[in-house]
Amino acid sequence: MENLLKYGHILGLSIWLGSMVMWAMFAPKLYKIDPTRNTTNVLRKTFSNLSWGSYALSFLTGVGLFFSVDNPMSSWGRELSVLAFAGLLIGLHSFASNLSSGIRGMLNGFMLVSALIVVYLATIYI
Repeated sequence: MENLLKYGHILGLSIWLGSMVMWAMFAPKLYKIDPTRNTTNVLRKTFSNLSWGSYALSFLTGVGLFFSVDNPMSSWGRELSVLAFAGLLIGLHSFASNLSSGIRGMLNGFMLVSALIVVYLATIYI
């Protein structure tokens, strides 16, 4: 059971981080070539659904791992805390649309760093 949880957790984290990086790379280019933003808004919704779904998978499997692993050297508690913090940042970035572009850019940086920390902590003892 623990191996299935780890597999689901790493799969969710990989899709979550990949969708964040992919959107960060493509969004500025889409804004330039799609002045009406119709295509961009459809893609944003798709990436948002993919990202939140993979985040939910990661969080739920992380909770399962936190309660199922008895190793005192385990970092699942720290990893789950950083994952929850990253979720709060992403929620703030996604749903608070009236933030300035500077604050949104700062949140993008914090989201990427926290996602990388989560992946590092998740893979440290696997």
